[in-house]
Amino acid sequence: MKSLARYAATNALTRTMLSELVTGSEFESIVHSGSVDGAWLALRKTDYGKWVPDDPPGDILGIEKVLREVTAARFKRSIHALRGKPREVGLLLLSRWDMDNLEFALRLWHGKDTELQKFLTYPSFVSDIPVYDIVEAETLEEIGLLIRATPYVEPVTSSLKAYRESKSIFFVEIAMEKDYYRRLLDAAAQLGGGDAKLAKKIIGAEIDLVNLAWLSRLLDYYKMDPGVLYKHVIPGPSLISRALADPGLTVDKLKHLSSQALAGKAVKDVEARVGPDSVALFETLVGETVVEIARSTLSGYPFSIGCVFAFYILKRAELRNLKTAFAGKWLGADESEIINRLYGVR
Repeated sequence: MKSLARYAATNALTRTMLSELVTGSEFESIVHSGSVDGAWLALRKTDYGKWVPDDPPGDILGIEKVLREVTAARFKRSIHALRGKPREVGLLLLSRWDMDNLEFALRLWHGKDTELQKFLTYPSFVSDIPVYDIVEAETLEEIGLLIRATPYVEPVTSSLKAYRESKSIFFVEIAMEKDYYRRLLDAAAQLGGGDAKLAKKIIGAEIDLVNLAWLSRLLDYYKMDPGVLYKHVIPGPSLISRALADPGLTVDKLKHLSSQALAGKAVKDVEARVGPDSVALFETLVGETVVEIARSTLSGYPFSIGCVFAFYILKRAELRNLKTAFAGKWLGADESEIINRLYGVR
């Protein structure tokens, strides 16, 4: 009865909001529109029409800013009724959008690019993050002072040495990612019982997805030696993330691991979409699995933290897919290629 009383209002609101998710046919309308303007019009015919402006921003970063802010605002609605420890967890999930924004600000600071400040979100959703001051800061030490009242100060300041030696903002970002998921796992564990177990399963699946996205970035963009990839893996409770943290990790072992862990999950279908020889294959497969876990959670016992985590996963997947769709339209990519890069769409 305690869990029923704790989650009744949140469960009812969240399940109402599930009908607002962009459907597969709506994504097809967006992608198959003849232009970015046409894609925006198609988006406005979904439930996003209540939230986005009539006309699209004039650049892709402006579009992504709107999408980021709207998905965060809609998720924030779903946790409105949470209280106590569940609310702390809900706010941590919402702060994922804050961290996205902070990472963007750090990239602008690192690149000395003050012209793109207009694409930052302010105010933040959970913590007070002075993103404009961050972009104009002189040093990472100064940024540490600017965010001293936020949860992000420790990972930023602890990565000072790595940043100085490498001159790469990656080390700051990955420190933030590791710290965020550690705090989220700890907060979920405090829920106890079935809530803690379910939350751990869903968080673990998301960590797998984030780890594969980071590994793909490290291999493709930073050209990092596969032998040191394990050092940058976010610690997670799942088999995949534990194996990714193995010092003996290689690209071949990564592919073998992913094939084993995801056996029977339509590997051939996804392979045909994204290609057989890329970490992107495994990232997409894990993405499909994460969404599958979220939808399965929604079909289970309704009065638990599971409805919050499931909706969070579905909104994050929707944001990723919308960004992919509009970036593809902006770049004039082949429509079938854009569709193939979406995952978890129904």
